[in-house]
Amino acid sequence: MASVTQPPADRVLITDDALALIGVEGPLRTMPYGLSHDEIRRFSQAAMEVDPIHWSVEAAQARGYPDIVAPPLYPLHALKREPGSDDPLDEAYSNSDWDGIDLVEDGLPPLRLPVGGLLNGGVSATIHDLALPGDVISSQARYYDLTERSGRSGPMVFVVVETTYRSARGLLLRTHTTMIARPEKP
Repeated sequence: MASVTQPPADRVLITDDALALIGVEGPLRTMPYGLSHDEIRRFSQAAMEVDPIHWSVEAAQARGYPDIVAPPLYPLHALKREPGSDDPLDEAYSNSDWDGIDLVEDGLPPLRLPVGGLLNGGVSATIHDLALPGDVISSQARYYDLTERSGRSGPMVFVVVETTYRSARGLLLRTHTTMIARPEKP
């Protein structure tokens, strides 16, 4: 479990309710089908991945894999919206202030902070294994840490969400996504 890195007395923006969400997990989300050779090939082409282990069984086996393998960050894209579901980008047409935060489909409860929009603070990933054809990938996110800092423009909150990606074979990938929240300017 992560911990808040500043003493509670120094908090201006982080509420007790927000602190209580550290460690809270979202639902387990799972692909409805196993990963196919074609999906790996198409993703590799779209990502302009040049390593032949992603489309050539012979190249993959020469490197010790039993079959072709998905690029390391493929699990981040494995869980797609169901066909016919609403397009989350539709919000941009009707709301000029929309910051896109709704695109984070991790199922976590909302983090209520007295702040404006969120900025992307970066993503770090630890790769444990590569996905293989037939793998059914699952992900689960959790609030990992909340840290409040004071900068030149005032207080800000760093929200870290940890997401774990697995297949039946075990852990594939773990990411830490940092979002930076600042109070709205008057």
